[in-house]
Amino acid sequence: MSLPPRLGALAEVRGAIAADRRGQVHGTLKDLPGATDEAASMAVTVTELAAVGTALGIEALRRLEVKGPRRTTLTAVRADLFIHVDVDPVKRLARVIETLDAWDRGELLPAAGLPTASSPSSGLTGVLPAVEPPAAPAARPPPAGTQRASSRLLAIDDPWGSLRRAAVRGHLTRAAAFQRAILDAGADGAQVAGSEPLAPEALATAMQQLLEGIGGVMAGDPIGGSRSLSALATKGQPNLSIRWLAHYWSARAALQSGAAEAARDNVRETLALSRQLDVEARGISQLLAAELLARGGDVTKALAWLAEARGRFERVVDRWGLGQCWLAEARVLAGRDDAASLSAAREAQATDPAWDEPAIFLAGRTMMSGDLVAARAALGEVDSPAADRLRTLLDAIGEQRISFADAGEFLRIHHAPPSGQNLRALERIANASPRFFQAREALAWLLVKLGRYAAAREVFEWLLKQPLEPGDRALVTIGLSSTTTALQMAGAPPAAAGGSSGPAAPAPSLADSALLPQGARASFSGLDAMFSGRLSVFSLADLVEFLRVAGRSGLLVCSSSEGVGAFRFRKGRITGAASPGNPNLGDLLVRRGRLTAQALASAGPAREGSLVDAGLADRLVDLGLADLEMVREAGLNQIEQTLRELIDWTDGEFAFTREEEQPPSGDAAIEVDAQQLLLDLFRERDESSRGPIPSSRS
Repeated sequence: MSLPPRLGALAEVRGAIAADRRGQVHGTLKDLPGATDEAASMAVTVTELAAVGTALGIEALRRLEVKGPRRTTLTAVRADLFIHVDVDPVKRLARVIETLDAWDRGELLPAAGLPTASSPSSGLTGVLPAVEPPAAPAARPPPAGTQRASSRLLAIDDPWGSLRRAAVRGHLTRAAAFQRAILDAGADGAQVAGSEPLAPEALATAMQQLLEGIGGVMAGDPIGGSRSLSALATKGQPNLSIRWLAHYWSARAALQSGAAEAARDNVRETLALSRQLDVEARGISQLLAAELLARGGDVTKALAWLAEARGRFERVVDRWGLGQCWLAEARVLAGRDDAASLSAAREAQATDPAWDEPAIFLAGRTMMSGDLVAARAALGEVDSPAADRLRTLLDAIGEQRISFADAGEFLRIHHAPPSGQNLRALERIANASPRFFQAREALAWLLVKLGRYAAAREVFEWLLKQPLEPGDRALVTIGLSSTTTALQMAGAPPAAAGGSSGPAAPAPSLADSALLPQGARASFSGLDAMFSGRLSVFSLADLVEFLRVAGRSGLLVCSSSEGVGAFRFRKGRITGAASPGNPNLGDLLVRRGRLTAQALASAGPAREGSLVDAGLADRLVDLGLADLEMVREAGLNQIEQTLRELIDWTDGEFAFTREEEQPPSGDAAIEVDAQQLLLDLFRERDESSRGPIPSSRS
């Protein structure tokens, strides 16, 4: 299959891939980075959307548009082929759409003076034939109903390799999508290590445990994540890809929690298994080993391992892996050879320009040297929560709310493993800089990640009585809600009402008990159930999918500059929701005229501090204040509207607190399939972005 030659003449086109439904690349334009991974991912996306469309009675998927601030892509789809184009987001799409529409009709638009696809100057890679006019238009797919939407449409050449790539990067939704391709492949390729077939039930169980474990580690719950991965990281797991991923993420969890011995054991297994897999798996395992060596102080060996890993990533043209290696080298060299460290960070930035961490690292190191102006310049136009936090720190230095020395220590602790020493250091910085509330907030969140919920709650309670910015106040509110719920689950006594911790009261000090190892506090042994993180790292869609697959029960609280929202889950299904832009269930019924304000008040107040009043629906029905169907309809609508609002939050934080599974409390109990809601939402957005389909193409 040839790419339309006109695409190469359009300045707005940054690259293109021609591929089939199996994810096999037939040609690329302008050396688009990561073409193999991109093609495999789009093959899954196209097939899944086509299957959904067939189920909904839509004739065929013709074109897919995805628009963002940094990247816009257009994908034209035929029965068994597609062209995926990367377009400059600031330029018009009309000429690209015209070219793709002509290709879909089996026509070629003229491109005067453009070399043929076989010409070296054309910018096309791979062996492509010279462009010839087709003898007849390409065949259309059969109308809806004449062909069953089957998962056999997808047959990626190496679905297990694609799963490894997606899972290592933490792309949980994409990783889950490869499950169907793996089932379709069956025993095909079973002779290749890492492709050992699993029975459908065993594969489903392994994928659930794998996604749950990875999600827990990414969300800051290394203990819970490791627990889910432990059953997969044994010799009893016959598939080497699953076992390798389980050891890899178990090692990440151990590094995150400071468990050096567990990290060494898992890194050793990761390296051994990777020798039976592919080049990319070897490179990823060596990168992990280098980080462990650096953590242990063996800089020389760490740099040698990084160099070898980088060589492997260069062989497979993996820009993600190259960027990870360069930034890891920059962090290893920081404070030892600053010139080499900064050079490595710049290499990471050039390798992966869309990644915010290299710019943040460069700005942080520049700040430590005392040049605030240069630090701001290093951040440039990077727009991410982490970049904004660093800008806040720069403001605090300029306003003399924190010293240069303490600001540097504050940054260092953010990248160091949790420890009692780091807790004490954060407390010292917070005491020395009382107007820099982010230090006290960071202290509280570090206590949360270590499972010291009682101490963290004291800090959050004090912070809420201080003059915080709206964004900081929202984060602190999440912290207080999460720690309170976690302590209640463990049977700890509730916080004392009132108290003397007003704005003028001193901040609470760390008690020695807060610094005890987790195992020494038997009465709080169940408190590792809560995890938290940032929505910029773990999107709400991935987070909801993770909780659904894991069958978790509990409260998910999200915070952004817009305010605080929440979802309550029972066995992976949403049972209640709240958001700043949508009324709660009772107010929604009042607005619709189905309930009076007086009747709502007579149903009784929600539990104090509860973001989602899970019992309101049953109370309204039991008291005869509202009709059952009316309440259920309003509840379902309220959950849907909340998801629509919060799905666009990308710059906030989240915290999930597990709760004991409770059976539905009454006839009005509401349960919603989160996956179906997300599918409906994304389908509607896709249709809206494409606009009405002309009648000639229907």
